[in-house]
Amino acid sequence: MKKQLSVIIGVMAVMAVISYMGQRPHEPLPESWLEEKMLTSNEGFILRPMSFDSKISYRMDQTTYDTLKPIGIACQIMQDTKGREIDVVTIAGESMEAFHDQRICFNAQGWELLVVETRFIATKRHGRIPVSWMTIRRPGEQKREAMYIFRTPEGFADYNSAKWGFLVAKSKDPFARQIGFSYRFIGLTPDVNAEDLTQFAIEYLDTLDETTNGVM
Repeated sequence: MKKQLSVIIGVMAVMAVISYMGQRPHEPLPESWLEEKMLTSNEGFILRPMSFDSKISYRMDQTTYDTLKPIGIACQIMQDTKGREIDVVTIAGESMEAFHDQRICFNAQGWELLVVETRFIATKRHGRIPVSWMTIRRPGEQKREAMYIFRTPEGFADYNSAKWGFLVAKSKDPFARQIGFSYRFIGLTPDVNAEDLTQFAIEYLDTLDETTNGVM
């Protein structure tokens, strides 16, 4: 069975490469294409704007853009009336090169990873989907809950499987624009527990899927 699967994957990869070689590149999408799709409220949380007159709260540095070369990155800080805050970062890209292993990013930012595991959350519009769950902490601070989620052109997948979503989609239609998304949710305040973050993420994904007619 493993041998057959390897052969199938190999054939699909060759087909995708051959098709891609004859494909004209698509016109780049502006970052505003992603930003305008973002939510401004969710589960009692409201976007806390800072210096940008848009649906984002802050921007990543240029190094991140140069490394990932995404369609766009939308960074939001959502806050409720109790002062609880959740950081939402959405990245849109046309290949897995636009995304990265969040564990490396957290380590580089000085976070200690206390828990790293795959969990599943039950959404209304997508069913049961995998998430990379992490409990993180910086020295001298309380722990935070975080999750990282991938939506490939073929649906939701964990980080290790997400690349196959792009490959399968490309093999089905080599000339179509294939777009995937990553979603990162972090409880910025310690009073955002695992249940809070889970419910926030479920509602965010379901509402985003509805408001974008399934694009996201």
